[in-house]
Amino acid sequence: MLPIHIALVTDKSQVVLNELAAVAAALQKQVLRDFAPIWGIQADVSAFGSLEDVPLDYWPVIIMDDIGNDSAAGYHQDDNGQPYSLVQYSSDWTLTASHEVLEMLGDPFGRRMIAGQSPIKGQGRVQFLVEVCDPSEAYEFAYRVNGIVVSDFYTPNYFDAAGSGGARYSFTNSIKTPRDVLRGGYLSWYAPATREWWQRTWFTGPKAKDKNLGRLNVKNGNPRNVIDRLTAAARLKAMSAGPGSAAALAAALGGGQASAFTNRADDLRKCVKQVMSAYGTKSKGKRGKG
Repeated sequence: MLPIHIALVTDKSQVVLNELAAVAAALQKQVLRDFAPIWGIQADVSAFGSLEDVPLDYWPVIIMDDIGNDSAAGYHQDDNGQPYSLVQYSSDWTLTASHEVLEMLGDPFGRRMIAGQSPIKGQGRVQFLVEVCDPSEAYEFAYRVNGIVVSDFYTPNYFDAAGSGGARYSFTNSIKTPRDVLRGGYLSWYAPATREWWQRTWFTGPKAKDKNLGRLNVKNGNPRNVIDRLTAAARLKAMSAGPGSAAALAAALGGGQASAFTNRADDLRKCVKQVMSAYGTKSKGKRGKG
């Protein structure tokens, strides 16, 4: 199996490279440790300081200060049909970046579907669009890797015909039953009997609601691009942590904290200095004998 390469890259953004590298390391760990064993993929995530630095075989997740419109956020394809994502920089950008990375890996070309029974009684068999983070995308269901906030995601059991006590439906176990939608999330599907798209969303109110999206104009066989635009503003709001998240991100990245990261860095510098000193003395001695 060929590995997938993801580039976390900034363009016209205030994100500095050490921040980008720390987030890329967290996403790499999430992919290798959490996502890959469950979904059976091989992938890596690397940080790049500019689009010019990104190798040709990497799919970019581009962080920008201003993407112009909420609808521009999320999944896209370039002129050659290759996937890329746009992420608006904010105090919560790591959750959004994790969301985009995992969904790019779960369905690189925005068209993967899984057949199953519709959540709506009497609708029969439908095709669910695979968007692994959407049903539990909200900040309240996220978790941390290296102290950095990343997205929950569902497992293949999410589409089971019936619930089972031993099944895991999302990585954090926030989702308790197949095809469930949590507060701040949504699920999309296509009903072949009527050729219409539907969604179950929980952006407002005490419970999820079903909505008929009608016959969408899906270009290039990529329904995910269309679906993401319809829900962009509500999605970004759900993934926002609100006040205080900027300080939390700074703390996770080691800013201003003389604790574990700082102490380990000091210890490593001391070890390096000792090694350099020892080898430097020996080499001088050897040169002197010659």
